[in-house]
Amino acid sequence: MSQSTSHKFYLVEETEYGVTPASAQFVEVPITGTTLGLTKNTSQSNTIRSDRQISDFRDGTQQIGGDIKAELQWQAIDMLLAAAVCGNWESNKLKSGTQRRSFSILRHFTTLSAADKPYQLYRGIELNNINIQLGTEGVTTATFSAVGKSVEALSELPAGASLTATPAAPAVDTFNGQVMEGGENLAIATELGFTLENGIEPRFVIGSSETIRPSIGLSNLTGTLGVYFENHALLEKFFSGEKSNIGFSMADPEGNEYIVTVPNLKYTGGQPDVEGTGAIIVSLPFQGLLSEAEGTNLIIERRAKA
Repeated sequence: MSQSTSHKFYLVEETEYGVTPASAQFVEVPITGTTLGLTKNTSQSNTIRSDRQISDFRDGTQQIGGDIKAELQWQAIDMLLAAAVCGNWESNKLKSGTQRRSFSILRHFTTLSAADKPYQLYRGIELNNINIQLGTEGVTTATFSAVGKSVEALSELPAGASLTATPAAPAVDTFNGQVMEGGENLAIATELGFTLENGIEPRFVIGSSETIRPSIGLSNLTGTLGVYFENHALLEKFFSGEKSNIGFSMADPEGNEYIVTVPNLKYTGGQPDVEGTGAIIVSLPFQGLLSEAEGTNLIIERRAKA
């Protein structure tokens, strides 16, 4: 019997889309869950028969999709962060950009024998979006949505492949961070989340059931800021259409820190709804925009403990 505790998740960057590198060096990624899997379109015969039976049923185009969930740990998922925003880590700073990456992902179900094929090898995996959520309780989580080309079950590792474990590291949390809005500390924030979508869509061609390299759309950054309603300062930015910016920092217990900045945004909603008793919380959805000064809509910075 296979259990979630016996599941390991590895990846290696591809140099050619949909092709696992020779002698691949797979690196373990600590995840909290995944729904990565194969889906297929199907077709059936519409031939009219006197016995009312379906005489033919066939598989059609197929693709890989699903989520990869993780906690934000120091440098443990930095490859995923870079791929999700189509950027590069330069001087410990990552900006949303145009650099596409694809991965081969290996899932290992360690309790299965070779006869039961303990490996699943996914190829051509790209990250279509990333969602990061912060709250007043718990660690910071990240969910990546994946789109891919193919999958197969294997009895053993691909020829020449090796597996590298990732050392355990504590996750970052919001107890050791803060939210900045418009350049000032926002001490009344209750939640903050954002999603960056890449608009990746499969491209199917005659003669194959698998996608060729998918198309990619605009970098679309949206999010929501929740605050206790103590004044109209943020609501007035929505009312007037004033642009603003948000930054937030998160640190692990050892002092390693990530700082995420949305350098240019406009709020797209917000109202102090009242229902029942208790504190009033205003939810302010926002749209991220290009910052001409930064050349991007999103910046992620990492700072090692001093």
